[in-house]
Amino acid sequence: MTSSKETAKKLLAATLGLALLLTATQVFAIEVGVGSSELTEAKAAGVEAATAAKEALGSQAAKIVLVYNGDAVSAEHAKMLAGVGSVFDASIVYGCAGYAPLTDVSNEGQVGVLALGGDITVTTAVAKTAGKDDDLACGTRIGEALKEAAAAATDGKVLLLFGDCHVPRDDTVTKGVCGVLGETFPIIGGSAKGGRVYVKSEAASGVNLGILIAGDFTCGFSLQKDMSKQGLIDSATTAFTEAVGDSKKTKLMLVFDCGGRRGAMLKNGNYPEELKAMKAVVGNVPIFGFYGSGEIGCKATGEAPCGVGYSISACAIQGQIVPGPYCLENSNEDDKP
Repeated sequence: MTSSKETAKKLLAATLGLALLLTATQVFAIEVGVGSSELTEAKAAGVEAATAAKEALGSQAAKIVLVYNGDAVSAEHAKMLAGVGSVFDASIVYGCAGYAPLTDVSNEGQVGVLALGGDITVTTAVAKTAGKDDDLACGTRIGEALKEAAAAATDGKVLLLFGDCHVPRDDTVTKGVCGVLGETFPIIGGSAKGGRVYVKSEAASGVNLGILIAGDFTCGFSLQKDMSKQGLIDSATTAFTEAVGDSKKTKLMLVFDCGGRRGAMLKNGNYPEELKAMKAVVGNVPIFGFYGSGEIGCKATGEAPCGVGYSISACAIQGQIVPGPYCLENSNEDDKP
């Protein structure tokens, strides 16, 4: 006869085994890989950042790749893009120039790369702008191009919007998009330095870019402004804290920060403290964005997006778990290895 102690041991072992199996087969609706490089040789920096992002993404295939670069490689951006394109399919590489990329690895890098995979759909739209008097129409064109995909996205969705829209033009472009997609459509993004945008690994100017990502996830938002010495750090903490909220499933923090804030922190000598403050909120969660010439976002989750300056815009993407073949609700003893 089996003793009660032996029965308890077997039950514990079975429970632990099931827990390990469930963990091993969990797949999030959105999968993330982030890479950064501080190299100043453009192609090598692109390769290094892209390779790190691909390794972090693991076995998942990338559906969209974003690249943001800093000043040291900006003049040779074609070489940088070639480096990223040697690691990923060049046709899915988008991005823009900034003062510096911002990742959980570093805010002093020259190239930052984000690769997204998982059970998501990605739709892109590019529209030309003839200048500030055409920005509203430019945003409208982006909205119209994404209207069908946005309507089909019944679960989570977020629009990344960036390009040739230096503050205050970022707000006008955003209003144009929202005029089509809805006043409170979730948008985050920023203004490219010098207006340079990357579309399918090619540089473009005088355009704005919208990237609609849809899937089984939720988003939290915050937009903060405080240019005092300590406020520059505290506002980053507040932005991340409010965007994350009570969620325990944050998969990615998107952040679009102001180049003017960066300059002020460099002058103050507290620039490294900003990234530390962000990581103190989210721990090891990947962070990705750039320091630009204007910030787009929502002051709080559910509020209408706007374009501003001298601010920090944050979006927490909170992923849901897609059941694997041996998850509890789909378990079948005959199917198990």
